[in-house]
Amino acid sequence: MTGATHRLRAAVAVVAAAVCAAASAGCAVSDGQFVLHYTTYSSPTSDQSVTMQRWAEEVEDRTDGGVRVKFHYSQSLVDADEALQATLDGRADLAQVGSLYSASDLSMFTVIELPFETNNPEVQMTAIERLYEENDTYRRDFDRQGAQLLFPLPLGINLIGLEEPAPNPMALAGRSIRSGGLTSEALLTVGANPVAMTATDVYESMERGVIDGYTSLAIANLPTFGLASTTPYLVDPGIGAYASSIVVINAELLESMPPEYQDAIGEASGNAIPNGLEEMDKLGVQACTDLRATGAQLATMPPADIQAWKDRAGIAQQWVDRYAERGYDAEGVLADYRRIIGEESARSTYVDPFYACLEGEIR
Repeated sequence: MTGATHRLRAAVAVVAAAVCAAASAGCAVSDGQFVLHYTTYSSPTSDQSVTMQRWAEEVEDRTDGGVRVKFHYSQSLVDADEALQATLDGRADLAQVGSLYSASDLSMFTVIELPFETNNPEVQMTAIERLYEENDTYRRDFDRQGAQLLFPLPLGINLIGLEEPAPNPMALAGRSIRSGGLTSEALLTVGANPVAMTATDVYESMERGVIDGYTSLAIANLPTFGLASTTPYLVDPGIGAYASSIVVINAELLESMPPEYQDAIGEASGNAIPNGLEEMDKLGVQACTDLRATGAQLATMPPADIQAWKDRAGIAQQWVDRYAERGYDAEGVLADYRRIIGEESARSTYVDPFYACLEGEIR
């Protein structure tokens, strides 16, 4: 290392240490090396955590050990609804931020929860990144919070697991179904009874007859919660992408890093979507194998019935009106989201693992 390089790194370390003390106290800096604390509500073996592990390994490799990540899984550091604030007040440097917990801090991010917009997870993930770059209203929420988006984490399309079949949306009427977010609003419009419940409680609640089914889960999530081998009917209701989570970093901390470290983080983040889809597909194959072994029946609801449900629910317009009243150009965000979905759908060949399982394909 030359004297000039050493002085540069020493200067960066001084700046970064100040940032770590004021904005992100969990960060440790020594001789220009960074240890970033990552908080997540996911388990160590989930597809989302494995995606982040691959990112951390790539960043460490690209920076020759200059940037390392310490993981705090399963809300062991902070609760899921505090993750974003934790990157600002010093409890963490990086965080998995779920859209279900973002209505107040990252309001425009929740556009990706709107049902019936896309059934392609790759398209939704790419739209999250493009909205951040292309829509000022969407980006402004992140800037105001002092957070920078790095990349989205994988999540498949919304499915409904049931004890008894439901050939169309109206067949859900009267059933108690575990749900969350805007999916619950959609269920109400067809007479179902959405039940708020953590995913870890679904298995026992199904066994005891407390609920008739569950949603707000994708096929890759089922093995984690013991549902891939205990769900007799699994149906695609046409809701499609229904939520997401993203990885964010304290913006000041990132800016304090040497340019080559920032570049390394950016390059690794650019690989996160394909890596995430790869990890989600692996769990999807596992779920499909378990479902087939138990004779579970997979189905999709008719497109005409799905369109009628979308029209009846009117959730997108409600979302626009709700945030327009708060001063957001929500209509512009939704228009850009739909434009990007159209553009990316024409490019993407990705197929959600549920459809691959339905068609008898194993990837």
